[in-house]
Amino acid sequence: MNRSETGGFNKNLSNSLLLMILTIAGILLFPAFSEAARRQQKSDNSEPVLRVKMGGNHTKFSVKFPDGGWLENSRGRKIKTFRKNEVFSWELPASGKNRSRTQYRGETIALHGNNSLVQLDKNLYRGYLQAVISDKGARIINHVGIESYLRGVVGSEIGSMSPVESLRAQTVIARTYAYASRGKHGSEGADVCDSTHCQVYSGVKAERAAIDPAVKATRGIIMISDGEPIATLYHASCGGMTSDNDKVFGGAPRSYLRRVICPFCKDGHNYRWTRSIKPAELTNALRREKIVFSKLYDAEIDAPANMDRVTSIILHTDTGTHKVRGTTFRRLFNLPSTTFLLGNRSRAREVIAAAAPVKTPVNSQLMQHTTLRIAALVDDAGDGPNQLMILTESGLKRTLRPAEGWQTIGLRLASREEAESSSSTLPSATAATKGQVQANRDTLNELQLFGRGYGHQVGLCQAGTIEMGKRNWSYRQILAFYYSNVALRSLDY
Repeated sequence: MNRSETGGFNKNLSNSLLLMILTIAGILLFPAFSEAARRQQKSDNSEPVLRVKMGGNHTKFSVKFPDGGWLENSRGRKIKTFRKNEVFSWELPASGKNRSRTQYRGETIALHGNNSLVQLDKNLYRGYLQAVISDKGARIINHVGIESYLRGVVGSEIGSMSPVESLRAQTVIARTYAYASRGKHGSEGADVCDSTHCQVYSGVKAERAAIDPAVKATRGIIMISDGEPIATLYHASCGGMTSDNDKVFGGAPRSYLRRVICPFCKDGHNYRWTRSIKPAELTNALRREKIVFSKLYDAEIDAPANMDRVTSIILHTDTGTHKVRGTTFRRLFNLPSTTFLLGNRSRAREVIAAAAPVKTPVNSQLMQHTTLRIAALVDDAGDGPNQLMILTESGLKRTLRPAEGWQTIGLRLASREEAESSSSTLPSATAATKGQVQANRDTLNELQLFGRGYGHQVGLCQAGTIEMGKRNWSYRQILAFYYSNVALRSLDY
């Protein structure tokens, strides 16, 4: 073997060793590169940031920086820094002439806190604040990650002492609602607001140690129907039965917001409630709705069934008959819901007739004589429900089935022979008694309302959710009970 051959051999050996080393290094480094790529992909699918409109128009506000912070202009340039606990204050000049000198007029500024903590007036929030300044005031938007946002929502919407699975169910529907509502306040540069118009968001003060595990355990999970996030409506208490979305809010019926019989909310607040409305309160409130009268003779409700949502309440007054929408009536008198009965609408029809002239004369002979009729409700005394809810003068009463079974009592028009011979025949109101009724009961002295539930009664019932959690239902089972035709999806972040 000559020298040249030996050199070529050594060179080839070196190239082979180098190739082997590079191959091994590539194998060893590949997981690291793969992990870096995965982290890069994960950052591309970052946690959604919500823009939360904080209140209405602000004529003044102050921002405190617990850990220090800085102020940026609309171009992202840092123009001022703040030390720990330093405060930035802004106020709209009182005089219109001076508003041309409003600080940051026509600008959008961002207020960032170190550790992503800023205090707006007296409340602490995560993320950062954006203030849009104009001649009319400031619109303030809290930019916050959706998971941090939930920590400030769940504690505001349901008690932190609720069972673990109840908190998880509330977290999923709050996340779904927020995700599906992005852009709801788009004209104001926001996604959602911080009030009951969207979801109550109170920031750090609503955070609780019991809530954080529910947020973490359900991270990124939302509910979908037909591949899209759903409108996860919810309320405090349904009073035994939820409502269809179209019956309450109008619009198209949604397959996942159908009526559900709920036997779980009996211990909830306002499961049953009563209200008494005096005539003066009634007339004053309705006057603001352009409904004017001085005497109320009778009232009735328009609803699909007893103890169902009231479409409208009909008032018979000295200025005629007025119809008021159930939602308007609830708003005017701050009622827990629009599901109620009237407890004293057994007014004499003669009084109503006397209050407003009628074109067709009433046949006075039509109800001249009546007779009592008693009949069994069912054939066998042991049949029928064990108990019934009976509406009495003092409210709803629970009544057990009597030994003789359920019976009904009513009146029917008596024949002439029955009127002359039957001792059970009752004379109708004569002219004298009609006059006495008009003299003694010419107006109602109050409206008695007996209702159920608290809120709009569509979607999830929070009182029922808490009870189901106590009975060891999982959050998935709870959600499936109140929402139909839905599935859970995990967002990738």
